[in-house]
Amino acid sequence: MGVEWAINMIMLAFCSIQDIREKKISLWKLKIYGLFTTAVCLWKLFPPDDHSIFLVCQSLAGLIPGVFLLLLAKITREAVGYGDGLILLFIGLSLGFWECLSILLAGLLGVFLAAVFAVLLFGGKRGMEIPFLPFLFTGMAGGYFWMKG
Repeated sequence: MGVEWAINMIMLAFCSIQDIREKKISLWKLKIYGLFTTAVCLWKLFPPDDHSIFLVCQSLAGLIPGVFLLLLAKITREAVGYGDGLILLFIGLSLGFWECLSILLAGLLGVFLAAVFAVLLFGGKRGMEIPFLPFLFTGMAGGYFWMKG
């Protein structure tokens, strides 16, 4: 497992527990997560070589899904939390666009299936909240094992 995958999985697991319990993520956890992913991103750039420009572009492109989720949080007045968007920014920064996008899509599929299951089981309660980070975590774990296999 690469360092960037390990850091993301550990921090996602750590943040998912709080998201499930409290439906929010502490700012200090987001700061630690951001520091770790920034350090990993900078670590990949040194020593500078011919691939440095590609890695910078890959990291910058990886921010696109997170920016999309932050805009969605703003538009929906935090129906999707800002913390989810920030964490997706961190994932994109350290892993790149395609990995981040696939993790987001796997997480969205998981949330969709959980919502359908909840509606069928409990009826359509208005205002029911489903934490998103555990689904990002499972999407990341599934993505890692998919790529490894």
